Amino acid sequence: MENNMQHLIAYLENRLSAKERKSFEELLDNSADLRRELTEIRFVWEASEELKRHKRIDTEKNWNELSRRIATDRYRKKLWYFLRNAAAVLFIPLIITTMVLFRDIKEQERCEVIEPVELTSAYGIVTKITLPDSSEVWLNSGSKISYPQRFTGGARRVSLSGEAYFKVKADKTNLFEVQTKDGLNVSAYGTEFNVCTYDEDSIAEATLVDGNVVVTLDDGDVGRSSSGGNMEASPPEKRKLNTVTLAKGQQVIFNKSNDSLATASVNLAVKTSWKDGKIIFRRANMTEIARRFSRHFNVDIRLEGDELHDYEYSATFTTETLEEILSLLEKSAPIKCKIIYPEPSHDYTFTKKILIISMRQK
Repeated sequence: MENNMQHLIAYLENRLSAKERKSFEELLDNSADLRRELTEIRFVWEASEELKRHKRIDTEKNWNELSRRIATDRYRKKLWYFLRNAAAVLFIPLIITTMVLFRDIKEQERCEVIEPVELTSAYGIVTKITLPDSSEVWLNSGSKISYPQRFTGGARRVSLSGEAYFKVKADKTNLFEVQTKDGLNVSAYGTEFNVCTYDEDSIAEATLVDGNVVVTLDDGDVGRSSSGGNMEASPPEKRKLNTVTLAKGQQVIFNKSNDSLATASVNLAVKTSWKDGKIIFRRANMTEIARRFSRHFNVDIRLEGDELHDYEYSATFTTETLEEILSLLEKSAPIKCKIIYPEPSHDYTFTKKILIISMRQK
């Protein structure tokens, strides 16, 4: 019995070797009495083990640890309440201070005078500039643009006289607008377009290269009239408001004589190649050719003879000089060209180069 008791306890405490454990388990399988005895011994053994664990518990140590945790938790809660209340008290003055500073800044911006920038491209030269919003602009010969040193107020407005190609930096919240003296306004949020509005031309044009633009003819004054012998002018009539949305490759044409707008599809290369130093004609008459040569080469061109207007030309010029181009024109049509070169005047200035185009005598 004693021997069995020792084996049973050794088995429960897992102190038997693998061979001994196997042999003992075989005995358990073959003896019901031994299994019953193992069950009784296991109950007593487990109860004694539980008692041993209870005796190993340090009650005082555990109580001290629990008390420390409770005190720490209370301190954290008190600290959180204090910081929250302090933040609420400090936050109100912070909001007030921020509002006052924001109001002062806005007031300063309204009172601040933003000096305008005005740039002019010399005759015969294409000038490229970068606007305050990083938009790029190419100014054609004899063109002028003005804009503020800094765009404010949610709008990017520039004024143009002459011709310019715009590559507008995309900005969905700030509209970009080109304004002209004749009342033609071109607006977009980010796109590429060309505007031509020389004072001496009878028309103004806006051509869309990419993206979307809206062209508006504002309701400016059309003219004044007098009544009988009374020289006092009557109130000016107002131009009707017109708005056109262009698609890529379309152009809006403003006729200055009758304040009308018309749209047409155009060859983009013909209308915009000037910014790259090229001159492209596609079935252009002599009047258009003279106008574009005059600006590109800074020369006065005089056309002599109505028959000149019957000829149309298609050509592309890149690096050719004026003399080389005139030679090609004379070979393709019965015309002759004469250049009068600048001469010094009495005030030490030079006259402008003059080009005379006429029909060649048969």
